[in-house]
Amino acid sequence: MAKSYALKSETVIYRITLSWAMLFLLIMIGASVAAAEETKLAITGNIKSEHGAIYFSPGDMAASKPVVIVTSSPWTTGKTRFRGVFLRDILDKVEADGTILKAMAKDGYTVEIPISDAMDYDVIIAYKMDGEWLEEDVYAPFWIIYPYDMDEELAQEKYYGRSIWQLTQLVVE
Repeated sequence: MAKSYALKSETVIYRITLSWAMLFLLIMIGASVAAAEETKLAITGNIKSEHGAIYFSPGDMAASKPVVIVTSSPWTTGKTRFRGVFLRDILDKVEADGTILKAMAKDGYTVEIPISDAMDYDVIIAYKMDGEWLEEDVYAPFWIIYPYDMDEELAQEKYYGRSIWQLTQLVVE
């Protein structure tokens, strides 16, 4: 009888432990999904969408045709290698119809970018820097990068101010 009681106790302990492990796993999956949602770029405004917004994750961007810009910037040391997607390609993909982009960062910083910049210059939405994913809580999920070294005109405060990092939303107006 003692053996039977010990076996039942072990089974109960096993089931309780398994239940707690499953609960922990579900909580972690939920947190991961929430974190992934925060790392998406939402594009809204004058776009072609049946649902009001189109979302791009860093993985979505990486699956697109990659572009590399090697340039210096006020925020990095020396030449930095940025990997991303042409802003004009993303605007074409969402069928943007407007003249201004309102770009917003996680921290609430907002800047207006003329859509003509995307057409006139090789502006990218970067997701990697020097071969690494943009650092969370620093530049991630995305960073608007101009090819500052390609054109003297771009190496000025006007364009540096449009180079928003922690980019999470673009509104086409």
